[in-house]
Amino acid sequence: MPDPIIYKATYSGVPVYEFLCKSIACMRRRSDGWLNATQILKVAGFDKPQRTRILEREVQRGLHEKVQGGYGKYQGTWVPLERGREIAIQYKVEDLLDPIVNFRPTTESPPLAPKHVTAASAKPRAPRGAGPKAAANPKKAAKPPKLVTVLPAEPVRPLRLPSEEPADGDLSEIEGLESSIIDPLEHGHASGGEDRMGQFPMDGSRKRKRGPMMESPMEISRRRRVAYSDELLDYFMTNENGIPPFLENPPMDFEVNEIIDDEGHTAFHWAAAMGDLTVVELLLKAGADFNMTNKRGETPLMRAVLFTNNYDRKAFPRLVTILRSTIGCIDSFASTVFHHIAATTCSRNKLLAAKYYCNVILLKLSETEPQGEIGSLLDRQDMEGNTALTIAAKNSARKLVQMMLAYHGSPDIPNMEGHTADEYIVLYERDRRSMAQQNRQLASSSPIQGYDGYRNSSQLPASFRLNPGSSQGNATVAAVKYALNHSASVPQPHVSEAAMQATQKFIPLMAEKLEDLASAYDMELREKEEDLLQARELLASVNADLEATRAQYEALLATVGSEAQFESDLQHARETFRLQSETLRKAIERNQYFELARLIRDEEGKAVFKTKPTSAAGLEKEQREQFENAKQLVKAQYGRNQLVEKIIELYALAGIGSRMNDYRKLISLALKVQMDEVDGLIPDILRNLQTEDSPSNMTES
Repeated sequence: MPDPIIYKATYSGVPVYEFLCKSIACMRRRSDGWLNATQILKVAGFDKPQRTRILEREVQRGLHEKVQGGYGKYQGTWVPLERGREIAIQYKVEDLLDPIVNFRPTTESPPLAPKHVTAASAKPRAPRGAGPKAAANPKKAAKPPKLVTVLPAEPVRPLRLPSEEPADGDLSEIEGLESSIIDPLEHGHASGGEDRMGQFPMDGSRKRKRGPMMESPMEISRRRRVAYSDELLDYFMTNENGIPPFLENPPMDFEVNEIIDDEGHTAFHWAAAMGDLTVVELLLKAGADFNMTNKRGETPLMRAVLFTNNYDRKAFPRLVTILRSTIGCIDSFASTVFHHIAATTCSRNKLLAAKYYCNVILLKLSETEPQGEIGSLLDRQDMEGNTALTIAAKNSARKLVQMMLAYHGSPDIPNMEGHTADEYIVLYERDRRSMAQQNRQLASSSPIQGYDGYRNSSQLPASFRLNPGSSQGNATVAAVKYALNHSASVPQPHVSEAAMQATQKFIPLMAEKLEDLASAYDMELREKEEDLLQARELLASVNADLEATRAQYEALLATVGSEAQFESDLQHARETFRLQSETLRKAIERNQYFELARLIRDEEGKAVFKTKPTSAAGLEKEQREQFENAKQLVKAQYGRNQLVEKIIELYALAGIGSRMNDYRKLISLALKVQMDEVDGLIPDILRNLQTEDSPSNMTES
């Protein structure tokens, strides 16, 4: 068998590699390695309606380019190389398309495609410097195809070599976050080569270049922050060296909210997406802001639901408790966290995780929010007018749809295209019934040919050896075979035409209905078993949280004692505080009483030498002055009382400090009195200090 030939060609100004498979041209772009998914589905044998349905439901949910203009053969839906390989494997044409999927260019240029040989050889090759002149002639310029680039609801998984296996365990979803280091929209425009592994940061290529010159303090600080970011990325992507030490003891120059990749993610985004609750707690202690968003406006909770790590680790209930306040946030495309959950259902292996995430969030909301508020949150529309229920219904996520409907999500909200979730649900049920009907038809064809128990009449019991050509044999053979399969007692063949028609028509119909009923029971049982398993897992997670909370409560109770003991101690402390405050107030009042008495004596002594007015005007003036002085005295007395209360408050606050206890101890030693007597002596000490010349006089008194 001759080796398959890979051609090179240019369509609509885009260079491609071309490979003929089943007389179908299968193309791969030379600039970035993208494959034409439409052509892959053609090779798989799907007709146009089937191709359209598969492209809409499976392919166009992720990163793709839809070419609608230009050269006819080049048109279709283009996807990254790895996604194209997955589609080929899914529809079992990977062996047929292996030459183009795994083609590696060499120094030898592939031959021109058959339809390009004549046209290409007839035109002389333009010199290298003739580019601008050629571009100046609009008639010869190829019309570029119309491209529609769609940003996926979840980040594109990075490509890996065919021999490379995905990581296991906790890092099973690391590729999705690692791809955020490179803008997904740039994948379609990256230059050079078929192997795009080089676009991703490996072997320390994330490290920034550093010059050999002397660095300023700001540059050193920036370099240290970059080093922290690199170490965090290394931890999240490899987890080889354990948790970075600076998270447990954050240094002064560690900025916990630093953006650590090109998509605007912080370390908290990564920790939430990885389901790493230990790092989440450490980041929160370091002052992380869990309200920060990436370049697409996504919160850490939105990033967490895009991957299955929190489902695998059963860490989501605790994470939702921490991020409860961000459930109602929307991103730059007006999508809620429920939109993100629904978008992941385009991947079959994320259906269980999506249902788990949605269930946990809805249960958390139902603890505090009324059903109407939850329904309003589910009914929020993104920029395309889709609700989360619409996206889930479009992806045929039946369990997720049922859950959202149970929480009052509206199925009749139209999107920008005028479609509702109700329409997608009806379409899905119709397709499901059609598929079941096709399966039944494959399982049993005509009444005679589809029966394998007795391939000819000689194998039938003697009473059923009928002439196949007779109407009686044709009319009753289906009923006979059904009876042989489903009953130990075999009915005798009918003679009347009405009986034969009834047997031929209704017994197979009854068998079909019973088979439908049995299949429905089996399907319902499987669904109930899945629900039961997930409910048990959720219950185990809730019980674990409950045990942790109970342990914290018991530890706190052991510290403060029982509630009754705590109340008793608190009451005793309040009474002690009241008594000490009253004692202090009396001491201050007594001290100020002596001070005021001294001032009054001084003023009365001065008043003796004053001459009293004799005229009426003088007496009136003196009375006015006395009245004003009385008013000022009342104000001063009121202010004094306020200051006394303030002094008592300050004493109470100061009394809890260790320095004040040291002062009490010093005074106690100096005066040779007990420490609990010092507070009562403070006014006397203060008065003596103000009136005596030296401390020695105070001790002698």
